[in-house]
Amino acid sequence: MNAFQIEQVNELLAQGNYSEAIALLERHIEIDPTVTSNYWYLGLAWLLQGDEAEAQAIWLAAMIEENSESIEAYTAELLEFLSTAASEYLQAHQFRLAEQIYEQIIELDSNRVVDRYNLGNALAQQGKFDEAIACWQEVISLQPDLVVAYQQLGTVFQKLENFDAAITNYSQALAIRADFEIAYNLGLCFLEQRQWQEAIACFQQVIQLQPNYSPAYGELGYTLLQQGKLEEAIEYFWQAVLVYPSFALSYCNWVDNLVKSGKSNLSLNANSFWLKSLQSELNAEAVSSFREFVDRKRHADREHSVTPPEVFVVSAPKDFYEFTSDWVTSTNLDPSNYINIYPANTITLTPPKTLEDNIDFAFRFGDRIQLPSSFVTTIPDGRFWLNREQTSSAVITSGDRLLGDLSPEFPILSPGHPDNHPSKHSLLQSKNLPAIDKIEGTVAVLAGLFNDVYFHWMFEILPRIELLDLSGIEIDSIDKFLISDRLSFQKETLSILGIPSTKIITSEAYPHIQASRLVVPSFPGTIAWMPKWTCDFLRKQFLEGAIDVTVPNIERLYISRQDTSTRRIINEDELLDLLNKFGFQSVTLESMSVLEQARLLANAKIVVSVHGSGLTNLVFCQPETKVIEILAPNYPYHCYWLVSNLAQLEYYYLFGETPLGYHLHQMLYPTPRIEDIFVNLDTLKNTIEFAEAI
Repeated sequence: MNAFQIEQVNELLAQGNYSEAIALLERHIEIDPTVTSNYWYLGLAWLLQGDEAEAQAIWLAAMIEENSESIEAYTAELLEFLSTAASEYLQAHQFRLAEQIYEQIIELDSNRVVDRYNLGNALAQQGKFDEAIACWQEVISLQPDLVVAYQQLGTVFQKLENFDAAITNYSQALAIRADFEIAYNLGLCFLEQRQWQEAIACFQQVIQLQPNYSPAYGELGYTLLQQGKLEEAIEYFWQAVLVYPSFALSYCNWVDNLVKSGKSNLSLNANSFWLKSLQSELNAEAVSSFREFVDRKRHADREHSVTPPEVFVVSAPKDFYEFTSDWVTSTNLDPSNYINIYPANTITLTPPKTLEDNIDFAFRFGDRIQLPSSFVTTIPDGRFWLNREQTSSAVITSGDRLLGDLSPEFPILSPGHPDNHPSKHSLLQSKNLPAIDKIEGTVAVLAGLFNDVYFHWMFEILPRIELLDLSGIEIDSIDKFLISDRLSFQKETLSILGIPSTKIITSEAYPHIQASRLVVPSFPGTIAWMPKWTCDFLRKQFLEGAIDVTVPNIERLYISRQDTSTRRIINEDELLDLLNKFGFQSVTLESMSVLEQARLLANAKIVVSVHGSGLTNLVFCQPETKVIEILAPNYPYHCYWLVSNLAQLEYYYLFGETPLGYHLHQMLYPTPRIEDIFVNLDTLKNTIEFAEAI
């Protein structure tokens, strides 16, 4: 094949058009059966299509055509061809295809260390950590001095919180090669194990290797603080700010502006007060200010009034059905008590795009994920409970058994995660529940976790109304709807979907109810994992209804969180200066209606935003819209990548930074979910360029 023909075949393979590529290659072979590379590509096409036996047969047939002296050279060339192809797929984040090719390479030659190492990378990027670990351990048995294999093992073990194993592998890597990143991560693992002296030694080594690496100074200060060495700790905190002064300066200026606008709070003020003291010469005043910082933080933590505890008087269930269908079958209920709406289905996932070689652990779910079926069930004398924080819920049968697939709770885990099993539900370990409000008639339960969060409302609460509608149960036959309606977006969307306000009872007023007839639509998938039909439903209901809504036509959109109280951009003024140069316009969404937000996002061609509820509106974007999400460094979450997959958007991400180190940042923000974010502007600019959006 000439260069053009090779490019044509590669393009077909990249698009997944394997049958077309096979047909084209077979024509080339028919024209000239002596070109061995045609056989390599043909076998590769069959392999990627999933027929390993056919691929091997093609390669073997071509090999037999060669004389015996050429077989070894032919095999070597085939292996190099496959290795190059696998590497290209790995770099393109097509991990499953890379895995297939590397497996084939190892089968042909089990001693190829680099390919086996990369097979481990392909496995780890899909979340197949046990297989990746075994792969890298085999690599080390073949080449005991391969630093990167130890480093990858350390990284995965650290993420899995197996700190002993992480320490072992990082230590071995560091013994072979002095590397500041390895030493830093090793120090963090020692910190987790409270091995203070070992951690100090690691961070000191980091500073020797990379004197301007500010996080190492912050971690050293934190480690010394844990030992009660206040003055020494302050000195290293001061050094961290000295090495990276722009963070403290931006932070303090930002808080000063919040104070002027009345948007600050005691916690932020305490953070700023302390960082200001570290920007000047280190002296006794800085030490004193740190003590005051700690006192202020303690006071700030009591800033919000403590709500009275709930009164629990009713016994909690002690048993469960894993699936509602099991309950219906085992109790011989009429089949109408369980109406299946959508069957179980598979979501196909495209990996996110990033400047980093490896995608973050938050996105390692492989290229597909299974979601359960969606249904509506009717439970005679059924009960529903939602705790005050909206983090735990339960649907309970008249036989006092919890229905596992209708009773999610926090933390939110991926579908199929073993800790999602209802046997682990916290309610089964509880003694009591609040008093029951008994309601005569039919109550439809639409409430769920995080009702007041726009993302969960749009993707998990509202689609349950669609399931109810598709079940054939008439809205008029329902006496009450249990759902929140206190926020403007809740009122607006419920009105559009035809839920009468006169029939609404809220989960705040009725946390634990029992109804003569409890109607419960399932969640569309599982919490934070939803099928494509939810997107179709939302677009039909709110985007089609927004045709006559007038909003600015902004193609390059930056969604700001400046009007919120959490997860704001610390250096947003500088960030806006950068984005303005590239034609972006900044908007805040809090004052806009749902229909206005839908129309605004439908007009956008590229969206830049920090992680937050505003990105829920990506569902209204046109296919191939580019999305750049800025993630909090200690709270990466996948939900808007998933929305981008479902809506066929082009998704990129970058992380905010912790310039003074993870633990010092944690002192500023003890709750990672709400931490404000400092953005490296060079990284943002490079990401925009990487997305070809300039």
